[in-house]
Parts: sequence; structure tokens; C-alpha cells
Amino acid sequence: MNKPVLFICDRKKNDTTFLRLFISTRFYFQNLLPILLFLFLYQNSLFAQPVINHLVKKGLQYSYDFKWEKAKNIFEGLIKRYPSDPRGYHYESSIYLWYYLSNQDVENFQTFISYSDTAIIKANNLLEKDPDNTDILYTLGSDYSYRAIAFIKAQKFLDAVWASKKSESYLNETLAKDSSKYDAYLGLGLYNFAVGQIPSAFKWALNLAGINGNVDNGLSLIHKAAENGNLAKVEAEYYSAQILSDFLDDYSAANRYLNNLTAMYPGNLLFRYSLAVLQIKKHNLNEAKIILTKLLKNDNSDFKQLISFSEFLKGDIFFKENQFDSAKAYYLDFLNNSPSNDYKGIAAFRLAVSYEITGNRAEAVKYYELTGEGNMDLEDDIYAKRKGELFDKCTMAYTEMDAIKDDNMIEDGRYKAAFDSLTSLLERIQTDRLKAEVYLYLSNAAYYLGKYDESINFALTAKVLNSDQERWIKPFACYYAARADKKLKNNSAAINFVDEAKSYSDYDYQKKLKNLLIALTFK
Repeated sequence: MNKPVLFICDRKKNDTTFLRLFISTRFYFQNLLPILLFLFLYQNSLFAQPVINHLVKKGLQYSYDFKWEKAKNIFEGLIKRYPSDPRGYHYESSIYLWYYLSNQDVENFQTFISYSDTAIIKANNLLEKDPDNTDILYTLGSDYSYRAIAFIKAQKFLDAVWASKKSESYLNETLAKDSSKYDAYLGLGLYNFAVGQIPSAFKWALNLAGINGNVDNGLSLIHKAAENGNLAKVEAEYYSAQILSDFLDDYSAANRYLNNLTAMYPGNLLFRYSLAVLQIKKHNLNEAKIILTKLLKNDNSDFKQLISFSEFLKGDIFFKENQFDSAKAYYLDFLNNSPSNDYKGIAAFRLAVSYEITGNRAEAVKYYELTGEGNMDLEDDIYAKRKGELFDKCTMAYTEMDAIKDDNMIEDGRYKAAFDSLTSLLERIQTDRLKAEVYLYLSNAAYYLGKYDESINFALTAKVLNSDQERWIKPFACYYAARADKKLKNNSAAINFVDEAKSYSDYDYQKKLKNLLIALTFK
């Protein structure tokens, strides 16, 4: 049986042997200790990575399903277990960003910034020791992305620009070291897309600051994250759906993303709200109504803004269904309950129109006078203020009311009924301005009925009529003609109409039309 070897030495007989043995043994352990310590720490770090990533994913799953307390428990547990790692702080901050974006509560903003600040400090401390750590570089880039979003919402635009630039820098560095870190493509994609949306008149200032980006590249990068991402895959899918819906007019692709997300995370109010918005755009008002009815049963105080917007949308659905008495109740609830002034102008205008059409002129005037209380950064509210000031001074003509009802039928997907009613209405209209508007509605109805030649002819008729009071009619007529030409594969004619549409300025819904023209170019 082998026994442990004991180093026994008789000092009197062999002092030099003992001394050599003692020195060599001490030297061995002195040099081995740092190596063992390094291996111990490295193994701990190596084992920590999958644990942290697993917990982050678990916490994110709870966040995406709006199970906030469970998500907080995960991220706070990460902070206690790995206090020097930034990820617990970073993902804890994201919860308060969700809150702030919904309710604009200053306390939530400050809590977000506090956790974000700590995450940045912890990340920089780790990068000093390990500058090639792509997990930490990505976390830092993602954190600055979140900060940019929060600063924009808080109207701290210089801070937002700085945070965006920092985010771009860290995310680019992440991908330079590991191009398969697909999560990093989301932040870079959003950065490129946002910069690409800025008017060309301001591009020179951005170039001086070293800020460059374009829409095409942004879309490509976001798509990469949506298809191949890990931690950011869900967010990338949501942003992809929003861009497909709002900017590229691709409702079927957006619908696939949002249906998948709402099925996976039924507790997520934002995903459900966005799906309802998409159904309204697709003229599926009944489906949108079902979604919003369920959403309005939720009383989550941290998302009162989103719930208020749902009241507004429910009012819009009844308005578009020409059920004006039902619409009134939801518009009133929205105006009374919404914590911000976003869309209060357009809600007041449509409420006023609802009263006007149902014969209550006195109440209509009351709400026409409130149309200026919306957010003048929003095109809907700008339009509402202008129209409210107009109808505050004069009673709406019956032909105008009928034109609104017919346009609503298009929004409700009743294209044939709208087409027939608009055709009949033309015989009763006296002014060129309203005729131009009705011809434009006819162009829209004809398009959805597949009558593309008629759609072009109606759009061109609208364009040549005198509609100076409604400057938006001519550029939108060009878009409607281009859209129908595109369907007929008359690509050169479509390009000419797009160019003509771009030549107009100073009209309602200019940003909306710009996005529609971009979408048409992509198709």
C-alpha cells in the first residue's frame, strides 16, 4: 500500500539537503499559488457566465409577460449574487424604463437612471480588467441605448444624442470582437434607422458630430437581431413589427410578428395594444375591438397611459363604424383620464364631430374649442387644432358630415358601400374643396376594390381641383396615383408621382406621407 511521502531530514547529518528542499518547496508553492488563484477565479467566472445568462433570460421572459415582481426578484437576486456584474443592474433598470415610457412618472425615470448609472460603473470596472469581454461590451452598449430612449421621452435631446453615440460605439466594438453577437445588431439598427429618418437639412450638423446612419442599413440590422438574436430577440421582433407597420406599410409581416409575440406573452399589454393598432390599420375593426375590450379590463396603474390610449382607440373604432354615441363615451374617458396631452387634440375634434353629426351643436362647439390642447408635436393634434378652429366658427355642412361617414366606411373595410355612397354624394357637393376631398376618398375606395385605373383617375381629378384650404389633398393624390400605378406595374409613372409628392411642403400629415412614400419605394 502506498503511503504519503514525508520529507524527514536530519539537520545534523544533512543541513544542505534540508535547506535545498525547503527553498524549492517554498518557491514551488509561491509560484503555484497565483496560478491556482487565477484558475479558481477563471473557473468561477466561466461557470458564472451561463448562470448569469440563464437568469437574465428568465427575468426577461417575466418582463415580457408583464410579471414585474417575478422579474425584479430575478434581477435583484443577480445583483446580490454577482454584485460586481453590471447585468443585474442593467436589466433591473429596464423595468423602470417600461414604467416610465408608459406613465412618464419622474420617479420611475430617476430610478431607471440610478440603476443605469450603476450598471455603467460596474461595466467599466470589469472592462478595465478584461477589455475583450463582449458580454460586458454589449451590456454597456445596450444600456446607453435604453438611456437614449429615456432621454428622448424626457425631452433631454442633447443627452439622447450623446447616449446614442456611446451606444453605437460600444455595440460596434462588440461586433468587431464577435460578429455573431446578434443582439448588438438591434441597437445599431435602431440607431441607423433613427438617424436615417432625420431631415436632410440637419444632416450636416450630425456629420460634424460624427453621427451617420441610413434607413436601409437600420432595417437590415434590426432584421438580423430579430432572426438570430438571443437576449434581444423579442425586442427586435417587436421593433421589426412596428417598423413594418408604421414605415413600410407591410401589415402581413407585422401581423406575423405581433401574433407570435402576443401568443407567447399574453400578459404584455404593449404587444396586445400594438396588435389592436395594426388591426385598425388593416380595417379589421371588430378584431381590434375584441383585443381592446380585454385590455381595458386591466387596471395596472403603472401602465395607465397605455390603458388611456386604448380608450381613445376604442372611441376611434366606434367613430369609424359611424356609431357616434358609443364613440363619445370613450373619447370623454380618454380626455378625462389620460396623464399626458398626446392625442387630446384629435380626440376632442372627433368628439366634437360626433356631437355635430348627432345634432348637438352646443356640445360640439365646446369640444372644438379644446382641440388646441393636444401635443403640437403630433400631426394628428396639429390637424385637429386647425380643423377645430374652422368648425368652431361655422356649422358643418350635411355634405361634409356625409363625406366623413363615407370615409369611415372605407376605414371599416366596407369599400363597395363607401364607393357607391361617395359617387352619389358628388352630385350634391357645391365646393371644389369638398369635391377634391371626396374624389380622393373615391380613389382610396377604388384602390381597395382593385379598380386601379379608376383609382388613378379619381386621384388626378382631386389633384387639379382647387383645394387650397386643404393643402394635404394634392400631395396625397400623388401618392394614391403612384400606389395604383405600382400595382399596374407602371413603375416610371409611379416614380414621377412620388417625386411630385415630395415637391410639396407645408401641409397636414407631411411625416405620415413621407413614410408612405418610403414604403412605396421599398415595395
